[in-house]
Amino acid sequence: MATSIERAQRDVQSAFEHALACSEPGGDRTFHTFEVELWTRLFALGRALVCLFLVRAARRPRAAGYALDEVKYVLDGDRTSDLGTRFGKVSFTRPTGRRVGKSRAARDLPIDRELGLCSGFSLGVVTDITRLCAQQAFASARATFAQFCEWMPSPRAVLRMVDALGKAARPFLEQAPPPKDDGEILMIQADGKGAPSISSRERARRARPHRPRNGKNGRHHRRARRRDIPRVRRAPGKKSKNAKVAAVGVLYTLRRTKDGLDGPINKRVYATFKNYRALFVWLHAEAMKRGYGTTKFSRVVFLADGADVLWRLQQEFFPDAEPCLDWYHVAEKLWGAGKALYREDVAKTKAWVREQKLRLQRGSFDAMMTSLSVALDDTPRTGPGNKYRRVVLARTIAHFEKNRHRMRYQRLRRLDLDIGTGVVEGTVRHVIGMRLDGPGMRWGLDRLECVLHLRCVMVNGMWDEFVAHLAAAGQMRLAAHPIPARTHDAKPVKEAA
Repeated sequence: MATSIERAQRDVQSAFEHALACSEPGGDRTFHTFEVELWTRLFALGRALVCLFLVRAARRPRAAGYALDEVKYVLDGDRTSDLGTRFGKVSFTRPTGRRVGKSRAARDLPIDRELGLCSGFSLGVVTDITRLCAQQAFASARATFAQFCEWMPSPRAVLRMVDALGKAARPFLEQAPPPKDDGEILMIQADGKGAPSISSRERARRARPHRPRNGKNGRHHRRARRRDIPRVRRAPGKKSKNAKVAAVGVLYTLRRTKDGLDGPINKRVYATFKNYRALFVWLHAEAMKRGYGTTKFSRVVFLADGADVLWRLQQEFFPDAEPCLDWYHVAEKLWGAGKALYREDVAKTKAWVREQKLRLQRGSFDAMMTSLSVALDDTPRTGPGNKYRRVVLARTIAHFEKNRHRMRYQRLRRLDLDIGTGVVEGTVRHVIGMRLDGPGMRWGLDRLECVLHLRCVMVNGMWDEFVAHLAAAGQMRLAAHPIPARTHDAKPVKEAA
């Protein structure tokens, strides 16, 4: 082992001299050429230093016997394997632990545990790759990592990394302390969005073995398959997304200043693909952590669109919050009623919608409802388009009447409070739409949840704290295999009916 340390030191010195020699100008070499060459040589120097560190760590004196989880081990033999680091893959030889009395049992790697290595990779590689995967497609993440580090883990290893860190993301968010320096008003918003998931039918089709092509090339084989098994065309409005809906919630505060309310302050995002109730349980715990239910906040406001499930859960988990129906949701309803009333007359539609919105802003809810009721009564039951017009107006009236107590916009605007769900709408687009709802994507439910929680950590600006939390927790092991894709069927499968 002593000669190994000496050799590692010589390798470091050689790599350093090789990098130093790169700075010598000569010929027609441009700065770009120099920079590319220097980058490669610096990585070689980094690998040499990593090897020296590992050799010294393995050489450090330690007891021949030790106990782990009340099981006795004894150091017996060495193991050599590749270790993936930010500087590249290096060969790592270290002693192994043999279980006393069971020579055929799995060997323990005490040095890996002491150094916090993650199943053949450094924690830095695992966190870097996972962060890239939380922002872009897995293949693109590997290519980006290779662009800077000149090597990449295998696709299988990348999935194992994402699975491991994704499982640790939610526990980290749940144990995180509440943000400091909150405002006096707590705002709660909730919404949802679907992400494409793999169906049981598609999973079964992928698992089937490929049929022989009978000498045809790929293009002709696919053409013959489409001819023999024609795909049923979808009707207008029908989608093949097979979406699994994510429930997304946002907590933030507003602070009073001499110029009015300032915010959002300390915005935190929480999301899950389980169901809306699971989200509200999580939101309630985080709101309690921040002071909900105490005298800390002078006012609590809950904003959402017209989904009944959100308002039922608001009554259960946040009964003290002041409810507010999203202003833009109401505006869309008014536009729908206006278009039904005036058809192609855009000018009259705009004028009518503007009038109803002004009535709401001035607190004249009853005047707006009277206008809708009069329009419904004046619409004959028969005639071209009248049935559709009456249905739209009746639904709009019923919806507004049901949400009357959530449409106090004049009072909320007088208090300078938010009346729109723009914060959660933008969050939904950023967290789910930009990463999980791409063309051609088909997610398994478990990995979908993992990536969602990783994106919550990123959006909350807590990635550095997350990495520090993982490092402090000790060695993190990657599973031997990626999580199998768990299917989701948005609609019942015919074969199972």
